[in-house]
Amino acid sequence: MSGNGSLVGADETLLRIVEALTESGPAGVTELAERLDLTKSTTHRHLKTLAAHGYAINDGGTYRLSHQWFHVGTVVKSRQPFYVAAKQPLRDLADRTGETAWAAIEEGGRLMFVNGAGSNPTHNPDLLVGDWSPITRTAAGKAILAYLPDDRLDEILVETAASGDGVTPAELRTDLDRIRSRGYAINRGQDISGIYAIGMPVVLDEVAGSLSLASPSRDLVDDGRDAALEALSRAVERVERRLSEREVASGPGSASR
Repeated sequence: MSGNGSLVGADETLLRIVEALTESGPAGVTELAERLDLTKSTTHRHLKTLAAHGYAINDGGTYRLSHQWFHVGTVVKSRQPFYVAAKQPLRDLADRTGETAWAAIEEGGRLMFVNGAGSNPTHNPDLLVGDWSPITRTAAGKAILAYLPDDRLDEILVETAASGDGVTPAELRTDLDRIRSRGYAINRGQDISGIYAIGMPVVLDEVAGSLSLASPSRDLVDDGRDAALEALSRAVERVERRLSEREVASGPGSASR
């Protein structure tokens, strides 16, 4: 990032500090300064700024991120049309199938699960919601990738090849062609060992996200696949209908209706 002359150095430093606190937890000024190769005075000023604006807590010289970040994330999520439209259908999908159901989006070439429902103890939604996951190694991610515009997909494939995650662009393109032809993606434990998943895209004019089901039982993708696909398809249709209704309500002339 530092090679981009259009970026603001002080902002980059602040974000490095935020990311360090996110990854490693509470830390003191000296510890952070040494870890990030910054002066203690610079580190201290940034931490004081974060604390003054409510984004960090100073607990006797040890700084931690505050719940203000939780507030920001909640606001961002609640303004995301796909999250809002998928909220109830996702719960109903989990109740109907008895599996864990997920809603996911692509952003910056990465996958984030923005919501989860179900009580399967092997993969509690609280552990994945809000975290980044490999977009090329999950059913939810590949269901989205298969329906992205070609130029956007090309960008992600270049980034994937550079990251060395073990999936070649040629292999991924073959897999995405198969997903487009059948309308869903399957994961047989490539992301999390022992977890099987089926993902289906939510598409209006463009792909908005995906819904998926996950289970520790391979029956989900084998003998139980037809039932899972039927339930997923109904949930996806509900989300697409809700998104379409939101677009109509917010379209031109909506204020006079």
